[in-house]
Amino acid sequence: MNEINPNLHNLYNTMCFKNWNDIIISLPQRTVKWCCKTQYTNKQMEELTFDYNTLTEDFLFNHPILQKRKYDLSGGTRSPDCVGCWRTEDAGGSSVRTEYNKNFDYRLKRQYQKAGNHPNLAKQFHRDMMEHDNFKFIEIELTNKCNMACVYCWGGSSTRWQKELGQRFPDTDDAMFDKTLEILNGYWDKKLVGQGHVNFSLLGGEPFFTDHMFRFIENFMMNINDTHREGQIVVITVTTNLNFPKKKFDKFIELVNRTPNIRYEMQLSGEALHRQSELIRWGLDFAKWDENLDLFFEKSKEIDNLVLGFGCAHNSLSLPYFKDFLVYLNDKINKYDYDKTILMHQNWVDNPEHLAIDSLEPHHADTVQEQIEYFKNMSGNFYKKQRYIGLMNTMKDLVASEVPEKTKLLAQKQFKMLEDRRKISYSEHFPHFNELVNLK
Repeated sequence: MNEINPNLHNLYNTMCFKNWNDIIISLPQRTVKWCCKTQYTNKQMEELTFDYNTLTEDFLFNHPILQKRKYDLSGGTRSPDCVGCWRTEDAGGSSVRTEYNKNFDYRLKRQYQKAGNHPNLAKQFHRDMMEHDNFKFIEIELTNKCNMACVYCWGGSSTRWQKELGQRFPDTDDAMFDKTLEILNGYWDKKLVGQGHVNFSLLGGEPFFTDHMFRFIENFMMNINDTHREGQIVVITVTTNLNFPKKKFDKFIELVNRTPNIRYEMQLSGEALHRQSELIRWGLDFAKWDENLDLFFEKSKEIDNLVLGFGCAHNSLSLPYFKDFLVYLNDKINKYDYDKTILMHQNWVDNPEHLAIDSLEPHHADTVQEQIEYFKNMSGNFYKKQRYIGLMNTMKDLVASEVPEKTKLLAQKQFKMLEDRRKISYSEHFPHFNELVNLK
């Protein structure tokens, strides 16, 4: 980049392609976002909440809050919405922004070169980027129906949490779902037909417990399967807790076989084993999880367009024992002689505070380094393995920071409430637990 005007370095340090490429539509919460790490104000959340009448294509894909953020990021200004990434980068770590941008390095270089000779670089760069506004990663939260109450989750995303706390949040009704499908069909026809790589990601709650997931495939993905252009890659990612009846699995596999032009990437949620996993993902039956994982390994070997991936939500309870999960996964890969691409969606909890990975004592950074070394030598064809290692190094850096005493006080309070309510003991199953809750 030495030959490019130095002012472009400011753009490089703020630009984030997520805001041009990703969208998160929550139907039960009736909100739209464009990054899961964004920290919104209460006023912003009000503005980003829709109802049947305000739900439009413009609201989702061209919202004023999004446009302002794009203007800031493509103009060399740090958007206040993105404080989480700025904090990580200022501490010397690799943020979600920097890791995500690696996927678009070619576009960054192209745009920099294009804007390089313009007298007003920021303005030209912004104008050029605004032309690239086709969202190609569309994430849809279909339901809050869920048979689990994961420790880091809440009632808005889990009916089991609602039952435990005596809460009630509305779920997605058919009218809202149908209107969303209508908008997405229109957006597909206008913006996405023939556009290289497009991904639709389905989440819950637990998507296998809503008919809307199956209707989404039957009423939308079937159409895409039929209008699929040669050379275009269309992916549907399904995030699941793997605790559902076999009849649901069989119905899903039937739809996969009926849509051979769609690539199905499973994001199988897990980051711990046995009783530890059951205490983190409350309501989980690990034996059932293991049984269904075997089913997916078997079918993925048979079906070309079914690919396995794992969604790890690293947290203060699970992270010290993640190597155990990697060993378990390595054994599964070898058992099935699995040679297809494996995706590893690694994310970490940063809220609530007592479950964030930086609430761990700094010595656990050494444990994460051991996990990195094991992962480097694992069996399996992992997609962009170096990227996953980069994310694990970021986690190591976050863990290495000192833990404020107020965080431990909060952990004492929150874990005590959970233990009393659920009649369980974390210290019995997590050897490091006392570190999380005791003051120095």
